[in-house]
Amino acid sequence: MKVELISYTDDAVNLLLFTKNTRLMNDDDAYTQIADWSEEKKQEELDYMLKTIRSSWEFIDYTFNIRDVSRGFTHQFVRTRQASYAQQSQRTVDMEGFTYYTPDRYNDNEYAKVLYDQTMELINMRYQQLRELGIPAEDARGILPTNIHTNIVAKFNLRTLSEMAKSRLSPRAQGEYQEVFKLMVAEVVAVHPWAEAFLTPTEWAAPSMYKALNS
Repeated sequence: MKVELISYTDDAVNLLLFTKNTRLMNDDDAYTQIADWSEEKKQEELDYMLKTIRSSWEFIDYTFNIRDVSRGFTHQFVRTRQASYAQQSQRTVDMEGFTYYTPDRYNDNEYAKVLYDQTMELINMRYQQLRELGIPAEDARGILPTNIHTNIVAKFNLRTLSEMAKSRLSPRAQGEYQEVFKLMVAEVVAVHPWAEAFLTPTEWAAPSMYKALNS
């Protein structure tokens, strides 16, 4: 799998603080004033926002290019409604020679892994045969497996990502979802280090991670 942050709100801190303080300031140059605040004051404001005002978080956007993940994962992923998605279509894209995701549990059971791989190879062969017989991709796709690799572009605001972090960083979440979301968080933190505090799990979801991030 590969996760790449391809677009994000550039002046995020200033925009975040400006939208939070819009209700408190009436100056025409309020945005410029906030941009000139000291780093210490900005951090104090961010810390305050973690505990109170969340609506301003929705002004900060992140767009990810997520590749070579399973359809099973994306079925769960797109249930997050406050987001935008564009996914590879099996109706128009010929999936001959497809690759697929293998859950870690198969690597702990040699015979199960053999059965899994053989089944995938058989489906791949049957798919190719159907296409050669003139069956269009939109109909042949019906036999494709849930764990077939797919690509998806997804856009989230900071508030939505924060809500997702509460549960998707939990060991209770499906393994692939945890892997993808950790990579998404890493991409965000690489450009916005301050955002790590906004992307933490709840204590009930991941006690050890929660303690480490909040100690």
